[in-house]
Amino acid sequence: MSRIRFEIIPPVSRPEEPVSLCGNVRALGEWDASRALTLRWEGDRHVGTIEADTGAVLEYKILRGGRWEAEAVDAWGSVPPNARHEVWLDATVHRTVGDWKDRYTGRLMRDRVYSRVLASWRELLIWLPPSYVTDPEQRFPVLYLNDGANVFDPETSPLSRVDLAADEWVRVLSAEGAMPETIAVGVCHPEGFAEGMRSERDIDLSPELGGAAYTQFLATELVPALDMRYRTLAKPEARAIGGTSLGGVSAFYTILHHADVFGRMFGLSTSFEDVSQSPPAECAALRMLDGKSTLPGDIRCYFDYGTEGIDESCEPFHHHLQAQLSAKGWEDGREFHILRVIGGGHHEQSWRLRLGDALRFLAA
Repeated sequence: MSRIRFEIIPPVSRPEEPVSLCGNVRALGEWDASRALTLRWEGDRHVGTIEADTGAVLEYKILRGGRWEAEAVDAWGSVPPNARHEVWLDATVHRTVGDWKDRYTGRLMRDRVYSRVLASWRELLIWLPPSYVTDPEQRFPVLYLNDGANVFDPETSPLSRVDLAADEWVRVLSAEGAMPETIAVGVCHPEGFAEGMRSERDIDLSPELGGAAYTQFLATELVPALDMRYRTLAKPEARAIGGTSLGGVSAFYTILHHADVFGRMFGLSTSFEDVSQSPPAECAALRMLDGKSTLPGDIRCYFDYGTEGIDESCEPFHHHLQAQLSAKGWEDGREFHILRVIGGGHHEQSWRLRLGDALRFLAA
């Protein structure tokens, strides 16, 4: 026999609601939802353990409240095939729920834009809020997000299989009245590595590498293209750009150079040291501010960093940033906010929990 521990990360709306696993073995109810394994809530996920015969193949579905009508669906709103796990050794199985069948709203779709600046096509994941279909006259703000593969779909999020749940956060916060319904755009980066073993993603996002060209693509090609294709509010205060780690640095670089296009930005675990690993006083991402006698008005910028793992190294950079912004006339809580997140780490699961605070500040 082997012990299998399940860890299920739920959607961000009412995450503590009961979750169960219904599957093909007795410990999972043999497809009878009334006998499914009910998991226990442990802070940010639902967990449970079973024993299974070594060599067995487990098949199961994830349910909310033990009901088939509240079955887990993927990021596109479709019921996925049975989840499977082959039992050979003790193991921990991680799953992230895209959404629940009875709650899924909005529409996730693919698009792409050709960039003359980058001399390539760029793939996009675009989420349209519920009212986009029901109210054909309405126009919407747009949230642009770097690292598009991590934004909506846990199955495409590299390594972690945890997404930022940007679509879920927009739904939750708009329902609360904390932000308007918003179109969310995940901008994907090429896979693979270039010469020097730099990832294509780092080349896109780093101001020390190809970040200036990528930023120009966002401001001069992507935004105009989507303003033509979709019912957007085409004004800076209705456009936000955000990202995590190096994607946050890119977002900051973007708003400093294109405040006439983007009026809001956020960076979670913003990696100001960039690829050169420069100290705060020498890093290019912060020295951008030195040459600016004044900063753009009527914009809002949100930054955070955690206290765990490599996020600890972010703290001195954010202290330096706060001093620079304050010296140039920006007020913390008005044009910008920097949050130290106790227990926060440098990974998708932590960023997923922190994204809501960023969006609330930008919409205030």
